Amino acid sequence: MINKMQVSFAVLLLTFAASTSARAASTLHIGPGAGTTCAKGCAGDPNLLAGARTVDIYQTSNGAPFLSQPVLLILGVPSQFDQLMPAMPITAVKASNPYPGGTRTTGTASFATGGTYGLIDPVSDGFFGTMTSGQDVYTFLGLSGANNSDSFTNWAAQDLEYVDLTVTSFAIHVYAINADLGPDGLINISLVRNVPKGTYVVAYGQANGKSYAVPFTEAGLKVSYQ
Repeated sequence: MINKMQVSFAVLLLTFAASTSARAASTLHIGPGAGTTCAKGCAGDPNLLAGARTVDIYQTSNGAPFLSQPVLLILGVPSQFDQLMPAMPITAVKASNPYPGGTRTTGTASFATGGTYGLIDPVSDGFFGTMTSGQDVYTFLGLSGANNSDSFTNWAAQDLEYVDLTVTSFAIHVYAINADLGPDGLINISLVRNVPKGTYVVAYGQANGKSYAVPFTEAGLKVSYQ
């Protein structure tokens, strides 16, 4: 026989699961820029970005609200190449809501600041420390509500497979993107050429108390400089 305590515990578990689901969504995808075949993401596990002079953040949910600003662009750079990383790699930001054919606007980029959505304090402008084995990038940065698939383990394994690069740690850089991102919307971001090969690109945002993030299957991985 099920007693009242068992019923209460079951209800509590269901309530917790529902509230967790309500707070988190893995609906952001990284693509190689507006106008490309994979602008909405290709489920490449991760999506391979040749050159990555332009990347985009696409909101796959047609029922999502416009995200609060800023949206955080997160770059995980192989630590052995971090000395090549420019302090500010972003040269232009444009948005289209919805994509394609929607309203086009121009945005801005700056260094992310501690406290944004719970983000930890930076070590220096744009640099938030080094992620090592056993960590995932969203938890490492203090950003709640995201899944943990963007982990050191997954990133390092795919760098080895696709870039033939053995990575022992990733330098994490975060930038605040002030641009509209609504349902089926896209933010197009231009980068300088010398963002190191082997760098991962993901993003994070919030709206109405709910978190939106990029799962590893839709993360971007820079595999060449051309």
